[in-house]
Amino acid sequence: MQLNELVRSWLPEGGTVVDRTGSEHPWPPLMKVAETVPSAAADDVLTAVAVASSPAAAGDLPAVLADAVPGEVVLLLLPWPAAELPLGPVIQALVAAGLQATEAHPLADTEWGVAVICRRVDDEVGELHAYLDRSRSPGPLTGRTLLRLADEHVLEGLVRRTQELQLQATKQALEEAKAALAAVTAERDALRDKTTPPAASATEGEESESSDDLG
Repeated sequence: MQLNELVRSWLPEGGTVVDRTGSEHPWPPLMKVAETVPSAAADDVLTAVAVASSPAAAGDLPAVLADAVPGEVVLLLLPWPAAELPLGPVIQALVAAGLQATEAHPLADTEWGVAVICRRVDDEVGELHAYLDRSRSPGPLTGRTLLRLADEHVLEGLVRRTQELQLQATKQALEEAKAALAAVTAERDALRDKTTPPAASATEGEESESSDDLG
């Protein structure tokens, strides 16, 4: 997904992106950009929090997320490819900050690999449904246990779908390689048949020997 496409899906025209960590990303036109969060959470405000790529990136998450206020919607930008997302540290940091993940997408146009939309809910977890089955609820869970389940549901789903897509791409590439090899082999065999002289027949050999005898 394109990052600005995701932002437009969450903010109306004239909405505000709070670039809390100074990502320097070129946000969509007609969006306001601020460095600090308004005093109260609002539906037309989205706070972007970016985690830089480094060996300590997973350890930086709790501090990066700690400033979220109740009701605030956070766009968390993570440096890892979706298939390599460190689920344990990311989910733990979200739960510790009271953040419920509602969407997670791989990114195709930025230095970040994954975008997670989450909201500061503390223990007031929003409605949760099983993946692709809105009739199933998670049962009588509450508080941080339910919050962890909600975050796992969104992030593990992202990783699983990404890995499935990678597996499909690998299988397709293998089939294409097999087809290309078969085509090259057929072309080589056809060329070999054209350049190899035909073997002399037994009759021609006998005629040659007769000529030699007469000589």
